[in-house]
Amino acid sequence: MIGKAWIVLAMASAATASAPAAAQGDGSLTSKIELEKSTPTTAEGRPEQKIYVAPDVVVPGDRVRVTLTFTNKGAAPASGVNLVNPIPEGLTYDDTADAAGFGVSTDGKIFGELASLTVPVEGSGSRPATAADVTHVRWQWPDAIAPGQSRSVAFFGRVR
Repeated sequence: MIGKAWIVLAMASAATASAPAAAQGDGSLTSKIELEKSTPTTAEGRPEQKIYVAPDVVVPGDRVRVTLTFTNKGAAPASGVNLVNPIPEGLTYDDTADAAGFGVSTDGKIFGELASLTVPVEGSGSRPATAADVTHVRWQWPDAIAPGQSRSVAFFGRVR
């Protein structure tokens, strides 16, 4: 293993467009929350596109993107970065486009693909987990992040 092993816990806040997050050692973590909007289909037939903007107001059903950026501010490569982010209150997990090393959790302890997780049901065992059950997202990065370099990932949520 090169450099230090890192465990990072991001605390993204749905109430702000950009909130600082916590990191260990010489790393820093920032988060940015953006509202997803669609551009209309043009008269020339160009299809609608997704754009992301700083939200002024969000309403139930809106889709937001939470981007987490880890920066290695140390002198040695940061290896074994394990980025864990609780789903902010007021959001329901929706998806991620950054699937490498990604997993979700319904309890903040056991992570995996959503289809492999279950949640307990009082008096009747368990049932398959759904997106509404997700409480945390996690990325595990096997490759080191060089000093001064950054890496970003994002997940999507729906406003409750």
